[in-house]
Amino acid sequence: MKVSVRELAELRPQLKARLLAGGQGMDRLIQAPRIQKPALALAGYLDQLHPGRVQLLGNAEIGYLRRLEKKAAEEAVEALCESEISCIVVCNKNLVPESLRRGCSKHDVPLFLSERRTATVIRSIHSWLEDRFAPQTTVHGVLLRVTGLGILLTGKSGIGKSEAALALLNRGHRLVADDVVLLREAPPGVLKGHAPEELRHHIEIRGLGVLNVAELFGTLATREETPVDLAIEFTDSAGLSESDRLGIEDRTVNFLGVEIPFLQIQLRPGRDIATLVEVAARNQHLKSRGIHGARRFVAAMDRNLRRAAGRKSE
Repeated sequence: MKVSVRELAELRPQLKARLLAGGQGMDRLIQAPRIQKPALALAGYLDQLHPGRVQLLGNAEIGYLRRLEKKAAEEAVEALCESEISCIVVCNKNLVPESLRRGCSKHDVPLFLSERRTATVIRSIHSWLEDRFAPQTTVHGVLLRVTGLGILLTGKSGIGKSEAALALLNRGHRLVADDVVLLREAPPGVLKGHAPEELRHHIEIRGLGVLNVAELFGTLATREETPVDLAIEFTDSAGLSESDRLGIEDRTVNFLGVEIPFLQIQLRPGRDIATLVEVAARNQHLKSRGIHGARRFVAAMDRNLRRAAGRKSE
């Protein structure tokens, strides 16, 4: 996974940053989510420099460059810029040395100046990069936000996932992605899903074609991304075991190493699938609070049977 500096530049408003030099190098690639402060590299220890990383210059690094003689400062900057780094971010609204501006312009290394404190810039860029470098996969299905939970609907093509999603939208729930769901692991152990840019806010219904959900139901009917809290597979087979029917055992499905609660719902004519999905979401809310209705029911039945058996033996 590689990310361009141009993509990182999306953070400029958040970091209160502006581009000072090296604009021709905005397509340079960031090859790792780690950020580096190149103090040792500026002092000549270039073996400590990692190519393909964002270089962060705070008060100490800028102060060091200012204290160097002009020629020494230019040589230090030259060595830094020749090392295939991604870009340089100067923090704390420091006065940027002219040697650094010239070096970045010469080698087309993007040079940004941020008004934010160094620690704030590190947190923001690191979090953004961790998000971009997170493992990803693609799933055929529909992702919605239902009663505050991210619900992933899966099943074979044409089984009715989009139609169920349309019914849920009509009840005030929110669409995240239809047909193609991009899943990524957002540490620690959280799975998040979103739609590809070109499919965002759209849903395909057989017989109606492609619909713009934001225009039909309003922008509040859509959501850019959501954690995935429950996966529901629609099936037209009757192969559910007795324990599946009772809902005693909690099943999971694995995406990218993250275990997600999993249910199967059998589709039959006349079943109100939207209501079933809503109830599944509400039941998952209860389970997350330690309230397991099916297990309570079975436990109560077992107690009643034991009491009845005891009375018969007396």
